[in-house]
Parts: sequence; C-alpha cells; structure tokens
Amino acid sequence: MDLLKLLALALGPIAFIFTYVYLRDRFDREPLRYLIVTFICGILIAIPVIFLGKFLGDVLGVSDTSGSPADLAIYAFGVVALSEEGMKYLVLRWYNYPHREFNEPYDGIMYGVAVSLGFAAIENVLYVFTSEYGVSTAIIRMFTAVPAHASFGVMMGFFVGRAKFISGINPFTERMKGLLTAIFFHGLYDYFLFLGVESLAIISFIGLGLTIFLARRAIRLHAADSERRNRRSVRNPFFDPD
Repeated sequence: MDLLKLLALALGPIAFIFTYVYLRDRFDREPLRYLIVTFICGILIAIPVIFLGKFLGDVLGVSDTSGSPADLAIYAFGVVALSEEGMKYLVLRWYNYPHREFNEPYDGIMYGVAVSLGFAAIENVLYVFTSEYGVSTAIIRMFTAVPAHASFGVMMGFFVGRAKFISGINPFTERMKGLLTAIFFHGLYDYFLFLGVESLAIISFIGLGLTIFLARRAIRLHAADSERRNRRSVRNPFFDPD
C-alpha cells in the first residue's frame, strides 16, 4: 500500500497538469494515442539525457559539486538545462512538428507538455522511490519540479506552435526562441538551488512563479487562437449568427 501511495503522489500531479492543459484545447484536441506516444518519448529520453549530461559536464569541466558560482551556473544552464530541454526539443521538432495532427499553434503547447511530463514522470518516480523521505519528496516536487517541467514545455511549445503556423516569421528563429526560453528558465530554477544557500533559494521559486505565470498566459493566447481558427472554419449558429 505504501508503494501505491508513493506512486500516486509521484504521478498524480503529472496527470492533473496533463488533464488541465488538454482540456484547455476545447475545439480540436489531439488524439490521445499520439499524446501517449509523446509522453513515452519523454520517459525514454531520460537515458540519452544522462549520457549527454555526463558528456557536457566532462567537456565543460563542471558538475553539481563544482565549488564556484560561475561553475555552477555553467552546470545549471549548459549541462542540466541544455541536455534536458534539448532532448525534449528534439522529440517536439522531429516527431511532433511534421505530424499531420500538429495542425494549430496550441498543439505545440500540448505536445511540449506531453514530452515534458513524460520526462518529469520518470524523474519523479526515481526521486521519490530512492529518497528516504519519499512522501515529503513527492509533496515538495508536486509543487516545484513537476509544474516547472510542464511550464518549460509550455514555453517551448508556444514558440514551436508559432513557428509552424504564424506567417511572416522565421520558423527556425522562432523554434530557437522556444528552446532558449526553456533552457533559460530551467537553468535559472536550478542554479539558485545548486548554490545551496537558503536565502538565495527563494529566487528559484520566484523564477518558477514567473515561469508558471508566463506559461498560463501562453496557454490562454494559443487557446484563444484555436477558438478563432475554429470559428472561421466551422459554421456554428452560436458563433456566426445570420
């Protein structure tokens, strides 16, 4: 029973956030089978993330035990954030982006959240089940790491959705905005935690609050865009009265 409780605590917030983002797309929701595949891809990228992070750490000569604030900044932004968000981006770019079901800007957010929550799921399970404070760890991560990963996915997906459907912009530049935005907020969140100074850790949570605020705004913007597109494409007496 304790194992089931831990599993529920680890995966419950992931299911909640996924459902919230999914239901915000009221007009043209993605087929669940593709979202599930994307979620599984998010789980599977945990393996290359480990090797990529190790490689980048060796090349840059930094680790989570690096002493100086500069080295920890390089580790937070150039190793952890880059490897994790970079692998999520590859799934979003090369699996979701060309898919026929990716047919409106909001889909970028939905797929970005799906791959991010897949990664958060395996990470959460590992942290919760390997910690001696399993329940406490699960509760803390429920309000920090899990919404953080989801928000990074929203931010990346927002720009990827714009890259595919908004005319007059450079798609590559827009996709890079998404990747770099996710890396920046991810690195910012991790950096002040890696410093190990309690008085500075609050900056991580302020940054997380800002990320969540921006992510919710991005969701509202693309959800409104989805509604406008569907009003134009589907004649409805409530939307287009005679």
